[in-house]
Amino acid sequence: MMKKFQIYILCCIALVWLSCGKTNNDSNLPEPTGKTYIIGLATPIKLQLDSTAVIINDYFPDAVGIEKAILEGCDVSVDKKAGMLYIKGNLPAPIGNLEIYYNSVRHDIPVFASEKVKYRFTYKPTRPDLMTVHMSGTMNGWNYKATPLHREGDVWVTDLILNQGLYQYRIWEDEVEMMDANNSTTVPNGLGAYNNTFMAGKALGPKPRLISADAEKERIELVALDSIQHVLVYFENHLLPYQRHDNTILIHLPATSVDFERSHIRVFAANDEQRSNDILVPLANGETVLTPSQLTRKDMPASIMYFIMVDRFMDGNPSNNRPTNDPEILPIANNMGGDLKGITQKIEEGYFQQLGINTLWISPITTNAEGAWGLWDKGIRSKFSGYHGYWPISLRTIDNRFGTEEELRELIDVAHDHNMNVILDYVAHHVHQEHPLYKQKPEWTTPLYLPDGTMNTEKWDEHRLTTWFDTFLPTWDFSNPKVVDALSDTAMFWVKNYDLDGFRHDATKHISEDFWRALTRKIKTYRAQNPQRSIYQVGETYGSPELISSYISSGQMDAQFDFNLYDAAVDAFAKDDTKFDNLERVLNESLHYYGSHHLMSNITGNQDRARFVSYADGSIQFSEDPKLAGWTRTITNKDASGYSKMAMLQAFLMTTPGIPCIYYGDEIGIPGGNDPDNRRMMTFENWNDEQQNLYDQLARLTKLRKENLALTYGDLFILKNNGKALVYVRSYFGKTAIVIFNKQNKPYKATVKLPEAINAGYLKALRQSTFDTYKNEISFTVPAQSYEILFN
Repeated sequence: MMKKFQIYILCCIALVWLSCGKTNNDSNLPEPTGKTYIIGLATPIKLQLDSTAVIINDYFPDAVGIEKAILEGCDVSVDKKAGMLYIKGNLPAPIGNLEIYYNSVRHDIPVFASEKVKYRFTYKPTRPDLMTVHMSGTMNGWNYKATPLHREGDVWVTDLILNQGLYQYRIWEDEVEMMDANNSTTVPNGLGAYNNTFMAGKALGPKPRLISADAEKERIELVALDSIQHVLVYFENHLLPYQRHDNTILIHLPATSVDFERSHIRVFAANDEQRSNDILVPLANGETVLTPSQLTRKDMPASIMYFIMVDRFMDGNPSNNRPTNDPEILPIANNMGGDLKGITQKIEEGYFQQLGINTLWISPITTNAEGAWGLWDKGIRSKFSGYHGYWPISLRTIDNRFGTEEELRELIDVAHDHNMNVILDYVAHHVHQEHPLYKQKPEWTTPLYLPDGTMNTEKWDEHRLTTWFDTFLPTWDFSNPKVVDALSDTAMFWVKNYDLDGFRHDATKHISEDFWRALTRKIKTYRAQNPQRSIYQVGETYGSPELISSYISSGQMDAQFDFNLYDAAVDAFAKDDTKFDNLERVLNESLHYYGSHHLMSNITGNQDRARFVSYADGSIQFSEDPKLAGWTRTITNKDASGYSKMAMLQAFLMTTPGIPCIYYGDEIGIPGGNDPDNRRMMTFENWNDEQQNLYDQLARLTKLRKENLALTYGDLFILKNNGKALVYVRSYFGKTAIVIFNKQNKPYKATVKLPEAINAGYLKALRQSTFDTYKNEISFTVPAQSYEILFN
């Protein structure tokens, strides 16, 4: 009798839910069949100020199959001949849905309202007789010539169209760079100096928040912590209905999801002013992924990457060692013998598995120039060999100093046998002057000299798409369709002939979008014929989030390295006097630009930066030239502070969205200045206690990331920031991780309150800090200069 009564009560509750709940505004949505002509998850379209042009090939195989396109509040037109879709106007809310019918199949693509604002910048000059005033900053890639000001009375002005947000800048008076003396708001520039800042648009209120609260076999439940008026739910690229009761959103998984080994639910939401965090939920044959064992190496959000400079990692085959015999090359700038065989050996020894790595990014391995090239001449003089792989004279052969075709295939096979991906560094921007194709077709490259007679070298921002990196490295002219086709075919050679899992693309912003789109279209065509393959593409771009994100889309790359977040993290963790405020701002900015579940890679360091540990322990000063430091003195680990700060940086990267990437040697705190001192030979023996402790800490962090899905697919919310202590939480269907950083020289005692939808039960401390829980309040004490992660 009691059992029947319980069933009756449950039925009544369900009826109340259905009667009080709201469905989304399209009750006639068809049950998704799963059929789609879009490969992968469609990236949201970001509207511009007045009108937006969308390249149809970014999403669909062609424009011919487009039958209808609808976007509420906007005029949509399709030019099939040009392959373009045009959207005029803006959305009535921060989010919307573009409904497209292609070959009679409905597809749905999320759309974000324009965040562009018109902003007038005004500058009061230091003297009245100026001829020119320019500004450089994050709004123009620090290219001061891109933004001239004009005189209006006693001031100079320029009108800009920008996304709402904070911008850094500097002023140029008659070609002389300086700070804006009339603006006291500044931020550190990471080089020992400061930049001015200004805010474009209005300051928005707190961002609305969604929490992935509960999941059962056929449904998931989300909780809106704040006032949310607009919700869009997607299964792959199809809009789904949902039910809502007060702050709870119920989503039933579509029946067709059982047919997919891996599919996804995505949710976008907003209040009337701004978007919330987005939600990403992986499904395995129609059920929510709730255990890490359901993930595979092809689930890129679960990747932990390790960057290997091949020549400097492990010498597995001494018979192929061939340093360049030239007295002008100092040993630190010559080949040291690392090779593909050495990487394979370390995989087989279990080095990467013990560290928790599941994705290897290896530096370029194509045949490079022989001889001595380039020149460093600042007190110490040296030329360089092509040990690093970035001076190719062939784009389809493996440098025999690194190994053979068979050894590359063996490396990939062994990596896959150990459940690891292999990403190849690919150089498309330039070749060495000894490359046969350059000799045959010099007209396929950009001119070395500009029209004014000056040399077009290292003009990274002023001539971003044409500049040469050095006089012996011709830049391909990607405005020539033949170059685009030939170079993208060469990249496809590696995809078709080797079972690679992706590319790291060098110098992304210095190559036109035409190339990236051509290559991605070829990869998609290949994947359609080989569905078992997945190809991840990550680019390298230094610049503003808007510039970086302009290369990330369904038609281009999956992600880039987030150097802005890295710079903010270096500033926060390496410097004792820096507060966490800017790191919090940049973290939120990254999540806003790239999404809450982006595939951006977050680095501990790379081959173009001085080693973090050397900045952190004071062995290198932020105010000095780190390259010169590496050439002129022996940089060692000064004290234990560098190791502890590196551990905090690694804990930050392992607990924030994106793909963490360890630069080889950072797991043991190898010191060094900038190139080439940051490229020392890796050491696997005779580690001191601090090195072993750092390695062990990283291994524990990677293990935790793999075992707690909150650190892979979880929502992230900042709970507390007092400047010297930062606390945030990540949550995913009952799995919780509370991350605490303490920069103070004393223990940090605090209490934080978790939203009730987040599970605070059965918590334990990764590093044995003391804590207490009472309902959804957590009180803890974290030691000085340390971090802690509380998790269940």
